[in-house]
Amino acid sequence: MPRQVQCVDALWQALCPYFYRLPSVNLRRVPKRTGFLAQRSFRNQAHRDSTRPKYEDTRNQLQTENYCDRSGNGREFFFSGHHVELDAAGRAIAPARWANNSQDESGGDMRHSSRAKSSQDTKSSGKSSLGLYQGTDRKNFGEDDGRLATYGKSQEGQNPTFQPLNLESEPRSFKARQWQIQKELNSGELHEELQRTSIAGDYPRTRESLRELVQDRGERPGRTHYQALLLANTSPQHGSAAEVHRILQEMEEAGITLDSAAYHAVLRVLSVHPDYLLRRQILEELRQRWFTLSSDGWHELIVGLLRDKQIESAVAVLQSAQQVDILIAPWLYDVLIYNLCDVGEFDEVLSILQFRVNSGDQRISGTVWYYFLDTASSALHYHATLYAWRKRVEPNYLNPPSGMCLNVLNTAARHGDFLLATDVIRILGNRNQTLQIYHYEALVESYLPTDLHTALMILTLMTTTGVPPTESSTRVLAVHLRQRPHLAQTALSILGELREQDWPIPVEAVNVVIESYVDHGKSDIALETYKTLHTLCPSGPVTRTFNTLLRGCRGRKETAMFLASEMVALKVLPDEVTYDRLILVCMEASPVGGMDDAWCYFSEMREAGWWPPPGTAMAMARRCCQDGDERIWRLQSDGQGGHGIERPVLQRLVDTGWRKGEEGMKSSKLLELMDADDPWA
Repeated sequence: MPRQVQCVDALWQALCPYFYRLPSVNLRRVPKRTGFLAQRSFRNQAHRDSTRPKYEDTRNQLQTENYCDRSGNGREFFFSGHHVELDAAGRAIAPARWANNSQDESGGDMRHSSRAKSSQDTKSSGKSSLGLYQGTDRKNFGEDDGRLATYGKSQEGQNPTFQPLNLESEPRSFKARQWQIQKELNSGELHEELQRTSIAGDYPRTRESLRELVQDRGERPGRTHYQALLLANTSPQHGSAAEVHRILQEMEEAGITLDSAAYHAVLRVLSVHPDYLLRRQILEELRQRWFTLSSDGWHELIVGLLRDKQIESAVAVLQSAQQVDILIAPWLYDVLIYNLCDVGEFDEVLSILQFRVNSGDQRISGTVWYYFLDTASSALHYHATLYAWRKRVEPNYLNPPSGMCLNVLNTAARHGDFLLATDVIRILGNRNQTLQIYHYEALVESYLPTDLHTALMILTLMTTTGVPPTESSTRVLAVHLRQRPHLAQTALSILGELREQDWPIPVEAVNVVIESYVDHGKSDIALETYKTLHTLCPSGPVTRTFNTLLRGCRGRKETAMFLASEMVALKVLPDEVTYDRLILVCMEASPVGGMDDAWCYFSEMREAGWWPPPGTAMAMARRCCQDGDERIWRLQSDGQGGHGIERPVLQRLVDTGWRKGEEGMKSSKLLELMDADDPWA
């Protein structure tokens, strides 16, 4: 058959489904064609007529070879090789008799001979030779009743009969056809259908089966019917816990006691529609009636608790089920692991996975391992991350993405596991991925607790790879040396050894050692380290080096001035922190009325576009009040960017703390203002 004809047949079947209502009917209708389809159809018409078998009703099939509108209103098709006409409303106008299923004696087409003789033969006989009408008038059959002729089942020794069927009683939708088939089932088959649909959670079909059994067939509602209705409430769309409440109340009013199957049905519904009060009531009744939970009951109880977000209760019930030798399904373990990972209970997840692995469970999903490693590394949980990494990544079962590798690297750095950190760097290196500064920082942190030499070597390696360390890159090293003062000299010795091995020493590594000495009050050793810095770093010191040294010059103005001259000689540009340190040193070291050096640095700072920090500005204002220095008004805010001191604040300082002889200098209020903030903090 041409593909075009098949497409048209399928379209016609979709538009007119009532022509295909019976399993024994195979009706192929070809609509009127135009253009190419019409040419193909009429070109092969003679071939189809000549090859049509004499008898086509052996399988009780109604076949339509041609369907067209020749008269403008009426339509025609061929039933088992015989011509049948349809009126404008689509109703069959059956012929008066059925001619022999062959061509006439003249060899003409059967369609023309039967159509020419149908009217005369109908008038001469009350019924056809095949008993088609059986005393029924053609007018009443074809026009008044509005019925379509259907092909009846053939009996042995008889020709098939032409039976009318009322189209208005035929179902038009799929559900209607299904329900009609349901009505044709006997009681046993309908009960099997009820059990099947209820277990599947098909709420509408279960209700329809119950309506057929109880209302139409008069069965008395019993435990089986109510249990099926309970199970049907597992439907996510149609079921609910409130409906279960109503059913249980109705069963109680009807005097129907619940058995173990009914209790398990309720637990199954509650695993989809959680209700902790009803669940508690069902479990209490099970205990009072000495009913035991089945394996499915344990699973449904745990799932219901997980849906109700009672994670701890679900874990406790799981442990109880394991104690009574209940075989837990792998899918339940997976669901529990997902929920525990979402709430951050990685210790419990780790114990569950270890139990499954040690018991020989080979059905742990790869997705579960992936989710476990992802969430555990994001939370920086060391033991869970290490276990998942060794079980899945090291055997090459899992190739983690770069983001997950970074999380694992941070976890290893946080807990000082340089082996795990090195393995992560190996995986990233196999991808030809360029390591960034945050990779090196985590690697340095992972080596610090156990191997200071390697940590400092990584800092030198960063310089050779084109990613020089910055101040933020060395913060973890600075904290480590601040907590362990004795390691400062060791770190300096290691840097000297690396320099002898022609490793380029970054100046930030030396600055960290100097900062450690300053933090522990060893400014002299810090200054000596500065004097040997050129032997370690040919590039020389930077601004941060002098800022760190100036922080240790409190009360040592001569040392601060030496460092300032060094900056000028080495052409190291100062920043606002440098000026802030110099102002504080000059202000504290100068006697009363000797604020000239501090104001000089203040002027340079303002010319560079910077303001001293609020603490330094307030300290200068209090000193001006103490000395009676009129330059205090230079600290007034310019109204741009919120820098400086507001005029009301300055006015209040002048009114309360301005020097009035010796008594004013010793006033308690002025002393409180001077001790309010420490600019060196």
